[in-house]
Amino acid sequence: MRRSGLYLSLLVMFFTVELYAQCGVERWSIKTGTDSGASSISLSTWTSNTIYNFYQSARPATIPTNSRVAPRETTQYSVSGTLTTYKRETDSDYHLVIQDGSGRTMIVEIPSVNCVGSGSPWGSRISNARAQFDAHLTATSSFKTTSWPVTVRGIGFWDFLHGQTGVAPNGIEVHPVLNITFNTATPQSIDGAQTMDVTVPAKSYPPDMVEDDDGGRVHVYRGGEALGDVDFHGGSVMEHPRLRVVFAGDQWTAAARQAVIDAVRGIDVDARFQSLSRYGVATWGMPVDAPQRESHRMVAAVIGGARATNDLDVQRLLATAVESGRIQHVDENVLTIVALDPTMSPAVGATNDWSSYHSLFHPTELAMPYVVLRGGLSEDVLRESLYASIARAIINPAGDGWY
Repeated sequence: MRRSGLYLSLLVMFFTVELYAQCGVERWSIKTGTDSGASSISLSTWTSNTIYNFYQSARPATIPTNSRVAPRETTQYSVSGTLTTYKRETDSDYHLVIQDGSGRTMIVEIPSVNCVGSGSPWGSRISNARAQFDAHLTATSSFKTTSWPVTVRGIGFWDFLHGQTGVAPNGIEVHPVLNITFNTATPQSIDGAQTMDVTVPAKSYPPDMVEDDDGGRVHVYRGGEALGDVDFHGGSVMEHPRLRVVFAGDQWTAAARQAVIDAVRGIDVDARFQSLSRYGVATWGMPVDAPQRESHRMVAAVIGGARATNDLDVQRLLATAVESGRIQHVDENVLTIVALDPTMSPAVGATNDWSSYHSLFHPTELAMPYVVLRGGLSEDVLRESLYASIARAIINPAGDGWY
C-alpha cells in the first residue's frame, strides 16, 4: 500500500441504504451463481480432486468482484475428506471444514437458498445440498465438531484470507457445494468416542479478536491501551494513509458530527501516532481537506423496536455507495471510518461489547480497509476508540490479528 504522499482526506457522507435479510456481500454473485459466467459451467461432469492438489493451486494475483478466475472457478469438483468442523454463519452460509489424512484442511460452504438470486442456475442443487446436510447434522451459530467422511461436489472458489477457521493457505474453497454425500451411516469414532453434533468451545483468540459475520476475524477495541501487548505481524502496512468519514444513520446532531470530525482531525497530532513510524508509516505532513457533504442519508431498519446493524450491514452500506458512485474507491490507502448514529445497536459476530473495530473487505478488486465507531460515546472514549482502531488498521489493514 504505497503512495508518494501522505495526507488525510476527510469526506463526510450520509447514505440511504436498506438493511437486508442476512446474506453475504463480498463476491456474493460468484458464491451463489448469479454472475454472467455461472450458466456456462457444466454441471453434468466434474473433476475429481484432492485437498492436497487444491493446495498446489497458485493463488491469483488479483481476484475480480463479479467475474470468475479460470480454471478453478469455472469447474465443478468432487473432493473427499473428513468433515471435522461446521457452523451456520451470520451470512447464512454453512461453513464446513474438511480434512485429509495428513491433516490438511479446506473450507467448503453451502449458502442458504434464500440468499441465492432467482437468476442462479444452481438454486435447486444448493437447496438439495442443504437438505442433505440437515438430514445428518444441525448447524448452529456455534462451531460444532464431528469426524464424518464426506464427499462434496461443487464449484471452485477463491476467497480472501481473513483468518477463517480451516482455510487453505491459498484461500481455495468449494463454494457453493451442490451435493454432499455422507460416506458412512454414522460418524467415525475417535478413541472410541462418537463425535456427532458436539459443540466445541470458541476458538482461543486474544481478548480483542472476535469471529466476524462471514467466517473470519475482527479486531475490536473495548478500552485500555490502543495497541495493547500484541506483536507486529510483519505484513501489509498502510504506509501513506488517508482517512474518509462516513456517518451512518439519520440520528446525528451537528455537535455529535463535529465531535467525530474533531477527533479524526486530531489523530496525526496525537503523540502516540508518531510511534507508527517504526512500522514504516509516514507520520508527518497530514493536512485536512475541507469537509464535504451529500444529501443522502442511511436509515437503519427497525427490528423489534430497536435499530440494529452488524458488520455485514456495514459492508453492504459501503458496497452500495461504491457501486452508486457516491464513494470513489480508487485507492487502497484510504481508510474509511464508518461512524454509527447513537440509536443503532451494533454487533460484530456474536459480540457487541466494543467501542470500535477495524476490518477489510473487497467491494471491488481493490481492498477497502475500514473502521467502525459506535455512536453515543463520551468525548474522551470517542477520541481513544478512534485512535485505537485507526492506528491498528494502519499497521494491520486486514484486521485479522498480529499474533
